[in-house]
Amino acid sequence: MKLRRATATLGVGLVGLLVPASAAQTPASQPAPPPEPVPASQPTTAPAPVKPLKSLLDFSALWLDLGAEAAYDERSVTYPRRGARKPPDRQFNRATRFEETVGLRTSGAVVDPKYATFDLSALWGLAQERYSEHRPGRDQHDSPNGDVLQYDLSFNLLPRGKVSGTVFASQVDSRVPRAFLPSLDQTTERYGASVFVNDVTLPMRFDFEHRWDELTSRTRALSDAERRGEDRFRYEATWQSSPAHALRLEYEYTDQREQYSGTDRRFDTTRNYLVLTDTLRFGADRKSSLETVARLQDESGDIARDRAEILSRLRLQHTTALASNFALQYYQQSFQKLETRTWRGEAGLTHQLGQTLTTTLQMYGLTQQDEDNADFREWGGLLTAAFARDNALGRLAANLSYNHASLDTRNGEQNGIVIGESVTFRDPLPAYLAHLNINWLSLVVTDANRARIYLPGRDYLVVPVGRYTSLVRVRTGRIADRQTVLVSYTYRVRNDYDLVRERVDFRVQQEFKGGLTPYYAGSLQCEDVDRDRLYPYPERRVNRHRVGFTFRQPRWSAGAEYEYNDDSIDPYQAVHANADAVLWQRAATQLDARATASKFWFEGTHGLSEHDTLLVDVGGAFRYFLADRLEANLATLYRYEDDSENGITHGVDLTGTLAWQIGYFSLRLEAEYDLLDLSDSRENGFSFWIKLRREIPVLARRTP
Repeated sequence: MKLRRATATLGVGLVGLLVPASAAQTPASQPAPPPEPVPASQPTTAPAPVKPLKSLLDFSALWLDLGAEAAYDERSVTYPRRGARKPPDRQFNRATRFEETVGLRTSGAVVDPKYATFDLSALWGLAQERYSEHRPGRDQHDSPNGDVLQYDLSFNLLPRGKVSGTVFASQVDSRVPRAFLPSLDQTTERYGASVFVNDVTLPMRFDFEHRWDELTSRTRALSDAERRGEDRFRYEATWQSSPAHALRLEYEYTDQREQYSGTDRRFDTTRNYLVLTDTLRFGADRKSSLETVARLQDESGDIARDRAEILSRLRLQHTTALASNFALQYYQQSFQKLETRTWRGEAGLTHQLGQTLTTTLQMYGLTQQDEDNADFREWGGLLTAAFARDNALGRLAANLSYNHASLDTRNGEQNGIVIGESVTFRDPLPAYLAHLNINWLSLVVTDANRARIYLPGRDYLVVPVGRYTSLVRVRTGRIADRQTVLVSYTYRVRNDYDLVRERVDFRVQQEFKGGLTPYYAGSLQCEDVDRDRLYPYPERRVNRHRVGFTFRQPRWSAGAEYEYNDDSIDPYQAVHANADAVLWQRAATQLDARATASKFWFEGTHGLSEHDTLLVDVGGAFRYFLADRLEANLATLYRYEDDSENGITHGVDLTGTLAWQIGYFSLRLEAEYDLLDLSDSRENGFSFWIKLRREIPVLARRTP
């Protein structure tokens, strides 16, 4: 069995050896001898000296190192009793690993640094491992042995030439921390090359990269295993025909492969992406511009999304204080058998009154069509004003925005579609989708980069709330608290309707010189729907207010807020408090602490029950640093959540590191403990690592 691992930080602290050629010199105390006469039959110019040939490889540094590493992990998952006769389910995993390694690090040049330079770090060794799993049924044991390989190699070719390039290959081993869950081991293999054409008028770049990531827990739990691969080719070129005009071309080919955690299902996607951007600057100081962008994306595979777009945007700087903008756009996209075509136009004005007031007016209109789904026409406007001014007490700032939108829906017997709606999860609140009557089977949830697809039940739950739909993240899944995801879906329209929406947002705050900043923020939204009485469309209203303060000092800060959210979906009231402080700080020691607390009272509508939730997070960090020899770090995080409907949750995350170095000998100890205690399960784990290394300098740069 072959085991591979690598490190992301290789080759640090390398020094080299320079051996300049010696030359005889005349002592300063003796006068230089007079030149001998040259015969008239010989030339007066002396022949150029012959330079000695350099070796093919010029090593500037060479280090060897010996290392040993040991690791221990254990993890247990317990489920409560299910039924009167069935005992609680419990699974226990344990893993140990030992490694003995020998490494080499070197750097230098090929013939001459102006031709090529290189850096190399490689390590090889032996590994002995043992795994055991105890669970209801048959226990499992495994004792694989093998070798360890890690490397990091890079070449820089012709760094000062008209055409230059780089070549690299590496394996990187790192840990991915997860709050209240065990860290994951990530092994990344990368190799590729880049070619640069260094030209003032037409610079170009060619890139190719292969990447393969494996995510596993050291206990080899199936739910933590994930594999992702990607091959990418990229070409960039910019034609700078004049200081006022530039034409840029970008092309990218990507082949992605993913085997998702916890399942054997694969997601493979191939993408071709082309962007052409033309920018023309004109007017006084070239502050006016005309930019035209054409994008084309063609994908095939499991989460394929095709796009075609042409956008032209004109900006006119009339005076130093007044500017206008105009835009026209055609946008076509398809995703999961959903396809839309959109035409959009907009125009706006921006006025800057000194450094005090900025006012913006933006008007837009669009039409969206689809042969198999509902059609929409929308127009609206946005008026914003931002004010900021210093005063005798500090600085006053305020923002006001008014948004008007009018929506006309036709072909209502068909479905409406949404591609890439942005949704942010925030514990303990559910994330509500924007439209009604969602077709649940059409839901597709990905991360913000569409590089990972999330699974229902494994990462999130779909919870209907009347005719609305909410998403709730699973605490043991891959979606983190306060993470933003993209959601695509279809929704039932059934009847044609017209909708008018008015929304006002306002925020004001005063920053006092002493550090106190009180603030108020409010949002008001109302809707007026002209609809068929046989199929009513519920109007969405928002009445949200937040009032609070923050108080900041050099070594601590605190804040509090009251939130009133009278939303037509799920109204609630809440209070929030937060604080952080540097409790102890000296030249070699620092102790930090932080805490947040929130209390929510949910009224319960659309079939939801009335309940309340208390959420508390407490954390701290300690650092001790003594010269260059000893460093200790400790970080803690504790979460307490008490929900009157879903029960009590405890989460603990504790990590510690001790690093000690004496000359070329180094010792590093790391430990991690995590706990996630839910109402229906309890999962905790402990991990410990010890690493020893002895460096042996063979060739090092001499100090003058």
